[in-house]
Amino acid sequence: MELQALTRIWKLSPPASALLLAFLQFRREPRGRLAHLARLEPRDLPAALDELRSRGLVQPGAGRDRRLGLVDIETFERLARRAAGRAGADPGRLELELEVVREVREAVGRPSITVISPRERARGDGEPPRPVAEYLRALFPYLDLRLGTRCNFNCRYCLLGHEKRSTRDLAELEADLRHGRRLGLECLSLTGGEPSLHPDLLRVIRRARALGYRRVILVTNASLLASGRNLDRLLDAGVDAVGFSFDAADPVVSRRLWRRDAYAQVVEGIRRVMEHDEIVVGSISVLTRLNLQLLPGLVRRLAELARGRRGLYLPAIDFVMPEENAWTHRRALVPRLREAAPHLEAALGEARRLDLPLVFRGVPACVMPAHREWDMERYMSIFEVIDLGDRSRQHRAGLDFLRYKPPGCAMCAHRRGCLGVYRAYANLYGTRELRPVPAPRPEEQPCAS
Repeated sequence: MELQALTRIWKLSPPASALLLAFLQFRREPRGRLAHLARLEPRDLPAALDELRSRGLVQPGAGRDRRLGLVDIETFERLARRAAGRAGADPGRLELELEVVREVREAVGRPSITVISPRERARGDGEPPRPVAEYLRALFPYLDLRLGTRCNFNCRYCLLGHEKRSTRDLAELEADLRHGRRLGLECLSLTGGEPSLHPDLLRVIRRARALGYRRVILVTNASLLASGRNLDRLLDAGVDAVGFSFDAADPVVSRRLWRRDAYAQVVEGIRRVMEHDEIVVGSISVLTRLNLQLLPGLVRRLAELARGRRGLYLPAIDFVMPEENAWTHRRALVPRLREAAPHLEAALGEARRLDLPLVFRGVPACVMPAHREWDMERYMSIFEVIDLGDRSRQHRAGLDFLRYKPPGCAMCAHRRGCLGVYRAYANLYGTRELRPVPAPRPEEQPCAS
C-alpha cells in the first residue's frame, strides 16, 4: 500500500517518500549506502534526507556510530499524529498506515520465510489460460527457500547485489523447512544464488521429502545440469520440477548479461531438463535494454528446445527489476516501458504462433492491456511469514513497498489486479507513461415491467 496520509501530512516529495520507505526496512546504514538502498539518483539524496531530518524522522547512531536510521517507533507515531492534527488528516487512514509501519519495523531483522501463492482473483476475472492454470495447480503455493548467495554467474541484473556470497547451514535450512510444513505448505522451491552449488543440496531435498513436501522445485541457471549425472542425482533425490534462467539466444549478449561464458553449458543443461516429460518445467528470461530486440528469437529458441516435449512447460519474460546490480547498471539495463512494450508484444505474438504459453511479469496493465490474460502477476502473490518467537505473522508490506501506483491508478479498470510499476523505475523515469484504462460502462438494463 502507499503511505499516502504520512506523505501528505509531512508534505514529502517523491524522493523523500522513497527514502522514508527505505529507512523503514533497515536499522542503520552509512550515508553512502542510502541512495542505493532507496533506489534514488545520488543527486536527489541530500534534499530528500534534509526533508526527513527537518521532520525529526531520522537520527544518527549514538557515540561514534554515524550511521543513519529511523527514530524509534513511539517517536515516529507521536510526530505523525502531531503533524496529522495540524494538517487535518483522515485519522482512520493515518492509523491504518501507522499499523503497517509498526508491522514493518517489528519484522526488521526477524527470521522469516517467503511464500508464493495463487492470488485471489477479482470478481469478474476470467480463468487463466489452461497452461497457466495447470502450472498454478502443480506448484502453488510454495515455500521459496534460499540456500545461500553463492553463484557461478555474476549477472548484471542480479538482485543479490552487494550481499556477501555464502551458503546457509543445514540446520538453519531444516528449521525453515519445518516452519513451512507447520503452515501446511506442500511445495518447495530451492533458490540461491545458484542452489546447485550448495554442498548439502541432496540432503536438503531428501529432508524436504521426508518432512512431507510433495513437490520440490530447483531454480537454477542450468549451467551445472549439463555435467555428468548431476541432473539424474537431483531427480533421484526428489526434484520433480525445474525453473531455469535463459535470457537471449545469443552467446555474446548472454555473456554480457551473465558475465560468464557459459552459453553452451546452459543450453545443454536446458536440453537435458526438457527430455524429462515427468517433471514440471518453467523458465525466466529477464527483459533488459541489452536483449529486448532479441525477444522474438529467444521465443523461437525456447520453442525449439521444448519441441517434442509432452510435459508441462511455462516460460516467462520478466521486466528487469531495477534493484541492486540492475540499479547500479540502470542506464545500460533498464529500458522505458514504452520502449520495451513493442518488443514484448512481438515476443508474445511469436509465442502464440508457435503455441508456446509465454507469460510476462513486471509490466503495468495500462502499458499492454490487450495481453492481460498472460500477465502472470494477476495470478500470483508473494508474502513473508515472520517468526516472532511466540507466533508467526503474514507480512507483505515490505514487498509492496517495491511497487508504486500513482494516484491516477485508482481510476483504472485494472486497479485491483495490477501491481503498478517498480518504485525504483518510478524514481528513475517517473510515471508519465502510465495511463489509467477507463472502466467499461455497464450495459443499461431495462426496468422489469
